[in-house]
Amino acid sequence: MNEFSIALLGDSVFERWGEDCPELNTELTRLYTRSTFQIQNHGLEGSRVGNALLRVSSDYEKNGHTVRHLAYSNPGIVVVDSCAYSQFWDGPEGLTEYRDLLRRVWDEIERTTTAKLIFFLAAPPPRDRFLDGVPLFSNTSKATRARFADGVAMFLQEARSIVQDEGWPLADAGEELEKVVKAGASIRRYFDQNDSCHPSRFGYALASKVIARSLDNNRFIDEKLNR
Repeated sequence: MNEFSIALLGDSVFERWGEDCPELNTELTRLYTRSTFQIQNHGLEGSRVGNALLRVSSDYEKNGHTVRHLAYSNPGIVVVDSCAYSQFWDGPEGLTEYRDLLRRVWDEIERTTTAKLIFFLAAPPPRDRFLDGVPLFSNTSKATRARFADGVAMFLQEARSIVQDEGWPLADAGEELEKVVKAGASIRRYFDQNDSCHPSRFGYALASKVIARSLDNNRFIDEKLNR
């Protein structure tokens, strides 16, 4: 059996997946029957890109416990999230800094580990329901929340441009969600109905598929897929 360690680095989009990322583990185990996977989830609620950069090589606090930094275990594969859902508050003026920080995250992982890297793009949120049901945004107009959703989409698009410019391996959940919605699926089922912001379990299953596909496309796992 081959053994692979996979680390995820990002904001609450990854943190709420759960410590073991069950959908990802199930998808990888199904596809790669001669391999085992150890998943480390370094997602952190509200993490901006600068904080993600810090956590590559500095220990941090999570749920009242100290967590070893990402590079400590030298994972074989690292999936880097855009953190667009936590960064969009900066507005258009923050895009240049955002670009620079994402590149620094990528460079720091390459400097401190021997990992192969994949960049993950979350799906943009539904404009008509974004943050619906979140107490912090009670009595916030739909128009304002839609503007926030547009901000997330803007930062996701900026991240996509960076990936294209740099030629980074990509797992694009937004592109995949667009395909399934065009095929007739409801976009709502892929987002948590408590906030219309984070992925639902269906959303995490979709994310698992695009990550597994990127691993295969980039030949990061030396095993023929069990299709």
